[in-house]
Amino acid sequence: MRRLLPILALCAASAGCEETWSVQGQAKPAGGAAIAAGSAVLRCPGQPDQVTVMDSDGVFELGGTGPGPSLACLVVVSAPGRAAAAVPLVDACEDPVGDRCSVALIEVPLSAPVAVR
Repeated sequence: MRRLLPILALCAASAGCEETWSVQGQAKPAGGAAIAAGSAVLRCPGQPDQVTVMDSDGVFELGGTGPGPSLACLVVVSAPGRAAAAVPLVDACEDPVGDRCSVALIEVPLSAPVAVR
């Protein structure tokens, strides 16, 4: 927190500081197995989806500049062989600003691998 205050002061004094937003999370697989080739999608009404790939620990991050995504968005997390999970951004937003979200932290449980017949 001590480092954040000087950064905020510099941004306030500078006209070049842009708003940023971040949606971060981790998919927690049932049974503790690693997640291979998982993805997270930020799905907002009337906008193209934003997609990112998870690392092998199920960690993902989406972000950008501007006021942040609408609280009406969903974060959809999926991995091959597992059922997808959707989290409403309004439920995960840590720092809502009006009807927008600047910071969201998500922990998503994913089902056990689906048996193929």
